[in-house]
Amino acid sequence: MREDRILIICICIIICVVVIAASAIIITDNQKDSANQLQNTTTVQQTNNNTGSNQASSGSNSASSSSQATQATTSNNFPSVKSATFYSDGNPNTGESATINVGSENAGKTINIAVYYYRDGNTMNTPSTQAVTVGQDGSVSYTDYTAMPKYPDMAEIDITYNGNTESKTFSLGKYKGSQTKYA
Repeated sequence: MREDRILIICICIIICVVVIAASAIIITDNQKDSANQLQNTTTVQQTNNNTGSNQASSGSNSASSSSQATQATTSNNFPSVKSATFYSDGNPNTGESATINVGSENAGKTINIAVYYYRDGNTMNTPSTQAVTVGQDGSVSYTDYTAMPKYPDMAEIDITYNGNTESKTFSLGKYKGSQTKYA
């Protein structure tokens, strides 16, 4: 009788270990998939931007070509948000992170950035403006360390460059992990 109880306890322990190991594998694979999707998304976005520049510079009508080139120059002078990936780790004490893509044509530019987070229309943080340099891939990283007891449902990104400010607002899902949004 005692041996049967020990056998049942051992089987239960083995089942628990297998379930925990399987859960850890699934979570790790999901995080790797999210990272791969982010890399693929950034590459696709940059390819689309390059295609638009090529179309703007090669027009058959000279007036049309000139107008398109002026628009391309104006938009390229200001590092506008093309996409943003927001990350919440689920810990209310660590704040939120964002990787913002402003296009590889802006690589090397120094911009001032602030990200405001909201939940149900209420401000969740008072961000400090951070001066960041755009990387070769056109992205910048921004972390706000304000403790947020709930997941934000909206984010506003303010970019200031040469005295001009642009704001972009994104709706967010209220969950842990990363989510990429396009402007």
